[in-house]
Amino acid sequence: MSRKCQVPGRNFCAPNGKVAALFVDIDGTILICERNFRRAKTRFGYYMTKLGFDGALSMQLAQKYELAYIHKHGFERDALAKSMVWAYRQLCKDNGVRCNGCDVGICEDIGRSPFFREPELFPNAAPVLARAFHSFRMIAVTIGNREAQKYKIRQAGLATVFGDIIITQRDDKVELVRAAIADLNIDPNLSAFIGNSIRSDGACLAATNFIYLPMEPGWAFDEAELPKDTGFEVFEAKDWREVEEHGINRLMRRRQTAFETAPGHTSVAYAKVNPNSAPRASRLARKRKRGTCSSH
Repeated sequence: MSRKCQVPGRNFCAPNGKVAALFVDIDGTILICERNFRRAKTRFGYYMTKLGFDGALSMQLAQKYELAYIHKHGFERDALAKSMVWAYRQLCKDNGVRCNGCDVGICEDIGRSPFFREPELFPNAAPVLARAFHSFRMIAVTIGNREAQKYKIRQAGLATVFGDIIITQRDDKVELVRAAIADLNIDPNLSAFIGNSIRSDGACLAATNFIYLPMEPGWAFDEAELPKDTGFEVFEAKDWREVEEHGINRLMRRRQTAFETAPGHTSVAYAKVNPNSAPRASRLARKRKRGTCSSH
């Protein structure tokens, strides 16, 4: 068996020379996200009201443009800002009002505002991830702009937790997870994807186990069903403590049992957590009190 999966303080070895991994969604799962976008949309509606337009209609129009843009171009960073500008221009046209350059700029600023907040982690996310770091290969999987997402992960103190980061602008996480499982020799039966979206995260149940953590609702179009008869299991959790007890710890026990029942096995002891060697995320996250995200 290759021992590259066992290093000082870490052991994510699985039977048959494979490794155990956790794929983890970022926005809405680790980091608070939807609240910042909701605030931006409310501010846009309020500002349109101040300009004499219908606030609710303005927000609906902006969402329509945003979803159309995402379907065509993917989850780009400027999607919200552009949709608000287009909505404002359409409202001006429909009401026979001349567009104002300053108002266009304000719409852009409101749409970009969710990306300029310090990351805020959900309670217990950092310590749970820090403990899992010792027993799993940790892989972040997120949708959005590459530069923005990597910056956010770094600012949240998560860069030392995740040895691999998968960033996509399309709703194709399951394809990328399948590729990583093949490339990194991961045992999907002893691994899992942790996420809050049934549509994009839940689709990964076709490739590995799924830990469903609905800390935030998914997109407005996040209506889907989990894949059926995949051979993998769904673990449900209401918070990060339950993620650890209902999902992560069970996978660890199953891995130990798999080693013990393997023909000609030799006992593989899991590396114990050394609090002083915990990833930097567990220390930094305790100081984080404000939030950001790059896709809802």
